[in-house]
Amino acid sequence: MIILQGKNLTKYYVTDLIFKNVDFYIQENEKVALVGPNGAGKSTLFRCIVGEENFDDGQIMQSQKHTLGYLEQMPDFGEKVTLLDAVLEMFADIFAMRDKLRELEEAMGEAEEESLEKLLEDYANLTHQYEDLGGFSAESKAKGIIKGLGFADEDFNRTVYNFSGGEKTRVSLARLLAREPDILLLDEPTNHLDLEALEWLENFLRNYKGAVFIISHDRYFLDQVVSKVLELNHHSLKSYNGNYSRYLILKAEQELAQMRAYEKQQEEIARTEEYIRRYKAGIKSKQARGREKQLSRLERLENVSLNKTININLNYAAQSGDIVLRVKDLSMHYGERQLFKELNFTIYQGEKIGLIGSNGVGKSTILKIILGQITPTSGTVEVGARVKISYFDQEHRGLNLENSVLDEIFYNYDVNLNQARDWLARVLFIGEDVYKTIGDLSGGERARIALLKIIMDEPNFLIMDEPTNHLDIDSKNIVENLLNDFPGTVLVVSHDRYLLDTVCERIFELENGTITDYLGNYSYCREKKAEQERIKREKEEEALLAQKKKAPEKTAPKINKAKTKAEISQTEELIAQKEERLQELSQALSEASSYQDEELGKALVNEYQALEKEIPELYQKWEDLSMLLENT
Repeated sequence: MIILQGKNLTKYYVTDLIFKNVDFYIQENEKVALVGPNGAGKSTLFRCIVGEENFDDGQIMQSQKHTLGYLEQMPDFGEKVTLLDAVLEMFADIFAMRDKLRELEEAMGEAEEESLEKLLEDYANLTHQYEDLGGFSAESKAKGIIKGLGFADEDFNRTVYNFSGGEKTRVSLARLLAREPDILLLDEPTNHLDLEALEWLENFLRNYKGAVFIISHDRYFLDQVVSKVLELNHHSLKSYNGNYSRYLILKAEQELAQMRAYEKQQEEIARTEEYIRRYKAGIKSKQARGREKQLSRLERLENVSLNKTININLNYAAQSGDIVLRVKDLSMHYGERQLFKELNFTIYQGEKIGLIGSNGVGKSTILKIILGQITPTSGTVEVGARVKISYFDQEHRGLNLENSVLDEIFYNYDVNLNQARDWLARVLFIGEDVYKTIGDLSGGERARIALLKIIMDEPNFLIMDEPTNHLDIDSKNIVENLLNDFPGTVLVVSHDRYLLDTVCERIFELENGTITDYLGNYSYCREKKAEQERIKREKEEEALLAQKKKAPEKTAPKINKAKTKAEISQTEELIAQKEERLQELSQALSEASSYQDEELGKALVNEYQALEKEIPELYQKWEDLSMLLENT
């Protein structure tokens, strides 16, 4: 069933066309990606869908019985609202129902016969609404989502007002996911998430019961989550079935077929035009005029439209010594907080290494210590012979925000104005763009300038902190190709798992204050970690089994096993009976006939409430008996 559909959607900003005659549809439970270069209009399309902006033409059709949720801008909660309260606020209507149910229970206990029937009916209806909306699990669901997105238990009572921008974005995402709308619209949901939170979100969305419409430049994430890709590019939208990798294959096949058809038609047009030129004034003029009319009516095919791409490379790097960097017993503390302790590793010439770990574990701190920007608590960092380092800072602090784009290159390198313009054209700063002030540039534009400066520095050791942040997919591919072709050494901090897989041949994972060295890319690291977890789990199970075998000799209580088994069986039967009766009562309470006899209706409600308390107690009894039997 189609639950969201757009037909002939067109959008202009004044006279600038953003997209035209765009059609799409999303079905129940479908997971769809919206991709395309920066500036193609992806976020504009989302804002139009949710009504924040208007289309100039076309219409959006949404199923009235399906709810839609959009990743919001973080509301201003003031200075006292905690993280948990900010997320639980999304259940305000459910908590209002809970309060109303308590009020109805009190009223039914004191009601006269003439008003009891109406109270019982209201109570039954509200109870079903409350259950359908997940009222009994609201708090546990909220806490699970908060922790899944990388927050810890101690963060629950922190005030949102003091959160960083990235943390506030995660709060907005938690608020949206908590209510589980039928259609989720997510614009770059993976921003500010570390690897653990990314994997949690992937699993959550993959198993999400509703539909998901995602804008993302995270190719690894899209491969794991989506089953359809919509590409918005050159003012139009194309649809491809499959995940991101499948989309790349289908797109390449489609573009190849389009290019061949275009070339074949161009050859036919050239032959026709030559025929017309040769015979228009001669004996075959009638045939020539006929072909000229045919040619004028011909529907011309378009060639493949290519995006402008960055044109830079790092094919040259002066040779360094074999050992590029040696770190010995490196430790870092901030007051009583220990980031890491006694780290030891060596980086050799030509290696491409990814440094991964959760947010806040100290990855960027390690880079700054290597660069001499921070003094460690203890330990040493030795840079090898003939090593020339260039650093890519994710915050682009190396750029002068007051400079124009042209001045940033002209005054920092030995180039004339024409040469500076030529260099800037390689990273898509053309014409008047070179006079833009760096402080006014987007994150992606600043990243392009920072990359250009690295190229012009001619390093042989690249240290990069999140080099693909803010870049669209085409630009990310260029950065990956640049790093793959680079003959020098690379140390990169990144959450971009596609890059870590494509570029890196060695992974350092910083976790619990120590580094684990994996001799492979990110996928290899993930496989090895899963294997290690499996081995650890098996050893724990073996140890527990061995402990259980020994336990009877020392600690096992003396019980009558036959009697305990019988009691377990009786408890199971009782649970089944109670649950069956609870279901019967739930059905009865939803029927108007149950309230014709006021005393009967009241009795049904009281019995329903009593069973709600008894069943969990019986489950606990069953669990205790089973554990007792298992340990003997």
